[in-house]
Amino acid sequence: MNVELRIQNGELKKRKSLRNFFFAVTLFFLAVNSAKAQSVDSLVAEAVRNNPQLKSLQFKITASEKRSESINTLPAPNLSIEFAQVPTTSLDMFNQSNSNNIALSQMFPLGGKLNAMAEVERKNTLVEGDNYEIYKINLTAAVKMSYYTLWLFDKKVEVQKKNISLIKEVIKLVESSYYTNKINQADLLTLQSEIASNETQLLILEKQKEAEIYKLNKLLGRNLDSKEVYAIKDFSADSLSSSQSKLEELLSDSNPTLKKMGNMIEMNRAMIDANNRELIPDLMIQGMFMRMPQGMILTSKTNLAMLAMETPKTEYMYSLMFSINLPFAPWSVNKYKAKEEELYAGINSIEFAKTDMQREMISQLKAAFVKYNTAVDLTKLYNNKVIPLYTKAAESQVSAYQNNRTGVTTIIDSYRMLLMQQMNYYMAKADTQMSLAEIEMMIGTNLKKF
Repeated sequence: MNVELRIQNGELKKRKSLRNFFFAVTLFFLAVNSAKAQSVDSLVAEAVRNNPQLKSLQFKITASEKRSESINTLPAPNLSIEFAQVPTTSLDMFNQSNSNNIALSQMFPLGGKLNAMAEVERKNTLVEGDNYEIYKINLTAAVKMSYYTLWLFDKKVEVQKKNISLIKEVIKLVESSYYTNKINQADLLTLQSEIASNETQLLILEKQKEAEIYKLNKLLGRNLDSKEVYAIKDFSADSLSSSQSKLEELLSDSNPTLKKMGNMIEMNRAMIDANNRELIPDLMIQGMFMRMPQGMILTSKTNLAMLAMETPKTEYMYSLMFSINLPFAPWSVNKYKAKEEELYAGINSIEFAKTDMQREMISQLKAAFVKYNTAVDLTKLYNNKVIPLYTKAAESQVSAYQNNRTGVTTIIDSYRMLLMQQMNYYMAKADTQMSLAEIEMMIGTNLKKF
């Protein structure tokens, strides 16, 4: 009897030592992962630095700025050289032609046309800047949601492992009863099958987490196969201090999509101004320098008797030409009138689309606000009341089972319910942060500024 006890005690000490060892290893790996874990703000900053699409939009802004500079310049002048009326029997174009003409012409758009066209591009630069801000705020929200989704997967894995561990402890408690025929084999197999079911869910969660990491790597601009993404172990949920009416006001003032539509309206108005200035004629000035190797060209009134006594000599002449186009001609003016009507129709379309978009965003903002408040209330309820009660209930069911007052399926059901409530708690906590990310996406700015 005493010997057997010593063996059991020795076995217990051995198990305890192994358990301590595995606990220490677990703590070590948790410490390593905690050291590698990044905060959501650091990942957002990394995405803003490295996301390829964001870089592409930045270059579009630069391109639009340069385009406005290139438009606000005079068109290129035209240089022409002519050797007029060269005899077909001669290859000496310079001396045998009637005239050598060098002409330089320049078109001058009048009425501030160039500046008006440049103003259109300056408005377009603002639109491109809004596109950049739209993608940036959406990228920030996407990174935050993906990050908290990863955190939620980590917590679900943690809960599943804890649940497996609890069921294993129950098996250890009932194994002795099994050997004394106090419980049947079916109960033991039922517990073991529940562990297998939880391990299956564990595998699914790990694969879902792996898929989410690929998505986050894409947003961050990292190598898609990188696995160096670790969410923090836990976090304090951010609080929302602004009222719903204040958030709606911020949305109207700060949302980049609404700003973009406003700038598109201004760009169309600038295009109308540039279009109407096209009705002002353009001026072209041309200067020509002429060299006549054979002298002056003869006309019907030339005194041939006097010319016979003189040797032909090279003559030099010049000419100037001024011309304008006539865009207000009756057969041309409708082109500009129809374009003006088209642009006004475009403005009306954008204004109504902006109104509809603002209503849609306010609707989504209200929904996100409700989602946030619900998640906050659920987090408190699960943490302070639901989970403690379900934990006590599960412990009571185990105790009742040991005293043959309940069946093993009751224990499994109680653990399943406890697992579900723990999952719900972490989902509510993640929903708190995700709803804040949605609100930030709607208003178009970081809530920490307010």
